[in-house]
Amino acid sequence: MSRLGTWTTYDSPTENKAEALKWLEKEFKKIGGLVWKKTNPHEFGSYPSFEIDQPEEFDGLDKDDDSEDGLDLLGAFEDWQDKANEVEDRYSEKFGDYL
Repeated sequence: MSRLGTWTTYDSPTENKAEALKWLEKEFKKIGGLVWKKTNPHEFGSYPSFEIDQPEEFDGLDKDDDSEDGLDLLGAFEDWQDKANEVEDRYSEKFGDYL
């Protein structure tokens, strides 16, 4: 099985794929995420998706860690998640015609 984004996967738009990828890369760079394009096999032909990686500092986050450091990291993750959701909303508005 091939790797997916550590945060999520966005569908590629049917048009303006290169523009959409550049836009996502720029927006996630601002908040500390990483975007990369993946080609997915399918019986009717391959299709692209955009894989979104969260900042590495959140990899392995233990949401049950109630220590001060754990709670601080969880708070930072939740703040990042809110920003990532805003990016996704704007992406959907701008490039909403998906494969």
